[in-house]
Amino acid sequence: MATNQSAENWLSSIRSGTSPSCTIRGRIIPYMEFLCRLKNYCLFLGFREPIVQTAGPAEPEGTSAEAISGPFLPQSSGPETGNDSVVVLSTRVPYEPSWGGHIGLPRPLIHESTECRTEGTVTKYIAPYLKEYHFAQNHVYLSRDEKEQLFISLPEDLIKGGGEAGDGTLRVQLEKIVEIDEDGGYSPVNVVDTLVSFRISGAFRQHLLDNRFSWGPKKVQRIGKLLTADMFVFDQAPQPGQGNGKEKEFAQILLPAMNRIVTNSNPQLLAAIIYLKDLFFKTVDNLQGNRTRQESANLLCVAGLDIDAAAFRGEGVHYFVPWAAYLQQGGREEKGNRQLEQDDLFVALMGQEKQCPA
Repeated sequence: MATNQSAENWLSSIRSGTSPSCTIRGRIIPYMEFLCRLKNYCLFLGFREPIVQTAGPAEPEGTSAEAISGPFLPQSSGPETGNDSVVVLSTRVPYEPSWGGHIGLPRPLIHESTECRTEGTVTKYIAPYLKEYHFAQNHVYLSRDEKEQLFISLPEDLIKGGGEAGDGTLRVQLEKIVEIDEDGGYSPVNVVDTLVSFRISGAFRQHLLDNRFSWGPKKVQRIGKLLTADMFVFDQAPQPGQGNGKEKEFAQILLPAMNRIVTNSNPQLLAAIIYLKDLFFKTVDNLQGNRTRQESANLLCVAGLDIDAAAFRGEGVHYFVPWAAYLQQGGREEKGNRQLEQDDLFVALMGQEKQCPA
């Protein structure tokens, strides 16, 4: 843990995206056990009778701010003066077997089982973007002729933006892939129906070499994972109902990182962590700005992932992965503010009894 200036540096690192990622393996705690351990930890810190108030992890909320004693929510002005409070910020994500926590079901069944449980979550929000990216991976082709010249072919919609993949907003950046013609433009060497072919640039050829791309016996191959985040853009958000407040919030936080999200091996998890970090530092800013309550009470803000494992373990089964915490102890300036990063927070919680005190 750190105090004062180091705490500010830590928060700054979260904003800049340089803070450590959230580890899943070995950090999963059953949700209700987490709440009991948290309550016991608060008592250990000297909090006065913290009472757990939770809407319940089975409710279909994508994010939640749950209070232990005191009516605090992130959008409010803060807990009432004198109340010891705990704020739990969580982002819900459906469990994926690749996270290593439990043995799960095959990936296609995951999607069927969790689709109805993702409404209002980051998982639901990024789904159209993932669909766009997967379409591009499977419909952009690399080919070579008898003279070993290399070409890239793609649907016209992926050049202009718009088309077959969902709402069609992904656009491949030709300048990152295609050879420039004499006029400084990008002239196709062949057009068949809506499929347009270009010679690849020297820079993209080097990209293939750097990634040890191998043709094998095939003359034509899908681009697949070689369509990296710097090679395409999303021209607009492929989301219906942009007037929804949650959609606007997701767009503001996640759109700037969407290329990095959809190309990640665990896009739902990365999106959840990015959203959680933003929610956390905004909440801490709110707490730090409320000087009145800092002078009179203890406060702990804990952020983590609410892992929905219902598709594998039964209805209503949730786990919590603690990520970070911010502590104002006693509210006195001389005591300072402290933060716990994931490993320290996990150790602190696991050092407490998993049963709630009577």
